[in-house]
Amino acid sequence: MISDRSNYRIVSPSLTVKAMRDSGYKNTAYALAELIDNSIDAKATLVEVFACESPVQVGSRTSHHVETIAVLDNGHGMEEPQLRRALKYGDGDGADPDRIGRFGMGLPNSSMSQCTRLDVWSWTQGAGNALHTYLSLEEIEQGLVDDVPEPKHDPLPQHWRDLSEGLGDSGTLIMWTDLDKVNWHGAAATLKNTAELIGRVYRHYLQDGRVDIRMAPVREGKVVDGEYHAVPNDPLYLMVPTSTPNPFSDKQMFMPFSMGDDSEAGVAPFPVLHEGKRYNITVRASIARPEARRGDVEGHPWPRGSRAADPGNLPWGKHAKRNVGVSLVRQGRELDLDASWAIGYDPRERWWGIEVEFPPELDSIFGVTNNKQSATVFSSLAHFDWRVHAEAGESFKEFKERLADLGDPRLPLIDLVLYLEEKLLPAIRRQLKQQTHGTSKGKKRHNEDAASRATDAVKRRSEEGHTGKTDELEAGTTTEDKRQEQVAALTERHHLDEDIAQSMVDEALKKDLRARWISSFQDTSAFFSIDLMAGMLQVIFNEKHPLHAQLMAVLEDVPEDADANDLRDRLNRAAETFKLLLFSWARMEDETHPDKLRERIADARRLWGQYARDFVDGTAD
Repeated sequence: MISDRSNYRIVSPSLTVKAMRDSGYKNTAYALAELIDNSIDAKATLVEVFACESPVQVGSRTSHHVETIAVLDNGHGMEEPQLRRALKYGDGDGADPDRIGRFGMGLPNSSMSQCTRLDVWSWTQGAGNALHTYLSLEEIEQGLVDDVPEPKHDPLPQHWRDLSEGLGDSGTLIMWTDLDKVNWHGAAATLKNTAELIGRVYRHYLQDGRVDIRMAPVREGKVVDGEYHAVPNDPLYLMVPTSTPNPFSDKQMFMPFSMGDDSEAGVAPFPVLHEGKRYNITVRASIARPEARRGDVEGHPWPRGSRAADPGNLPWGKHAKRNVGVSLVRQGRELDLDASWAIGYDPRERWWGIEVEFPPELDSIFGVTNNKQSATVFSSLAHFDWRVHAEAGESFKEFKERLADLGDPRLPLIDLVLYLEEKLLPAIRRQLKQQTHGTSKGKKRHNEDAASRATDAVKRRSEEGHTGKTDELEAGTTTEDKRQEQVAALTERHHLDEDIAQSMVDEALKKDLRARWISSFQDTSAFFSIDLMAGMLQVIFNEKHPLHAQLMAVLEDVPEDADANDLRDRLNRAAETFKLLLFSWARMEDETHPDKLRERIADARRLWGQYARDFVDGTAD
C-alpha cells in the first residue's frame, strides 16, 4: 500500500529539491539574507555570519576556499516540532504579519540553492541541550529519506561556541557544507561581496539598533583579520553613519526631496484599499546635496585632489552608482533595489533615491516572490504609460474602471506608479539638472562661446546706435544691483541652485557678458522665453517643450561612451527636428489671416533673419 501511494506521489522529493535549487537567488548574499530574516523573526539581537575556509593545493601554490558557511543567532530557538517543520518546503507561518518571512520557503530553499548539505542546531535552554537535524541532497536523491529527519539531542559543537561573541541561552545555528554554488571562493571575498547587500537590506534594523550583524572570516578554526559588523548602506543617503565613503560616511550625502507634505520632509503616504481594509504605502525621496556633486561649495571641501574630478568617478559617486533605483521595503527589510525605474544611460540617476515601503498584507498587490527578492507587479509598471494601454477615446477614469472590471492586478498600484513616473521623478531630475547648471566642462565651454559671440553682437549693435531695453535698464545701475537682479531671476524664476546662480552671475560680470543661455521648465507653449535685465539678455529654452528633448537634449546630453553611430544618429535627429521647426513656422504663416497680418509675420521672419546674420556671421545690413 505504501509503495502504491509512493508511485502516485504528486511530486518527487528528489526532483522537487533539485528544481528548487535553481529557484532564482541572485547570489550567495541574497541566500544568506533569508537566514538573517529567520534570525530577526526569532527576535535575535545578534546574528553572526561565518565563512570558514580551508587550504587547497592549486598547482604549485596553496589557495584557500570556503568550505563552510554558518549563521548563528541568539534568538528564541526552536522546539522539536518547529525545528522539523522549518526544514520543510512551504510550511511557513503566513498568519503573522509581524514576521519578515511568511512563505515557509526561506531556510530550505536558500540553503539548498548554495549547498548539498544543511545542518541545523537549535536550543531553548542552553547550547548543551541543542536539538539537531539536517537535509542531505545525496540522501534525498538516493531515496533514503522522504521526511525531514527527526531532531535529536546533540550539543552545539564546541568549535562554534568558541567562535561566537554572543552565544545565548537560546538560539539557532544553520550550517552549509558541500558548497557547490557559492559565488566567491575565499572567506574574506565572500563576506566582502556580501557587505553592501546585507547593509542595504537590513539598514533600518541596523540603524535602529534592533539587530547587530557580525561578519567573520574563519581560517584554521579562528576568526582572522577582516571581521566587521555590518553598517547601514542607505540608497537614500539620509542615514548616518553608513558605509558611504568619506567625506559622507558620517554625514548625509543627500537631502529629503520635498513632495508637498510639510508634516515630514521627503515623505508622502499613499493609501490603498485591499480586501476591504485601508493600508498605507509610504514613499520617501531624496536628492544629492550640492556638495556631493560639486567641490566648490563653501564650507564643504572635497578631499585633497578631488575637486577637479567628475563626482561620479570619486569613491562616493561609485558607491551611489551601485545604489541606483527604487528601493522596495517590506516590513522594514529591503526586497529589491529596482533599477528598471532609472534611465540607464544617464549618470545623474545615481544622485536620487526613492524608497517605497509597504506592509506584508500588500504582498499580492506588489507581486512579492517567494524568495523575497522582487515585487513583479510593481517592477512591471516601470515607465508605465496608461495611454498606450487605453482603448481609443478612453479617459483615465474609464481606463481604471475597465481594469477594475477585469480584476487587473495592476490597478491598486496605478496611481502610485503614475505619481512616481510623471510627477516625482521628473521633478527630481529637473532639480538635479539645475544643481550643476553650467558646470559641465564641455557644455559650459559651448555656452560661454555662444554667450561671448552674442555679447560681441550686442555690443556692436549698441555702438552702431541700436539701443535695446537691456541697454536702457543698465543706465545708472550699479554692479551690485545687476548681481542681485540676475541671481533673483535664476533662483526664483528658474529654480537654479543659489550657489550655481551666484557663480554664473559673478563670472558674467567679470567677463562683461551681455547674454546668457539657460534651460528651464516654463509654463508656456513657447519653446523659449526672454528675460530683459540691466545689461543682460537672458534666453531660456523651455525644457517642458518637446523641442528641447528633440533638439537640445539630443545635442547636449551626450553620454561619454557614445560611439560614432550614436553621434551620427543624434545629428540626424537634430537636423530633422530643425527642419520641422521651420516647417511649423511656415505653416503658421500659411494659416494666418488676414493677408495683412500674414505680411507682418513675414516681415518679422525677414527681420529675424537679419539679426541672425549679424549674430552668426557678424555682418549687419
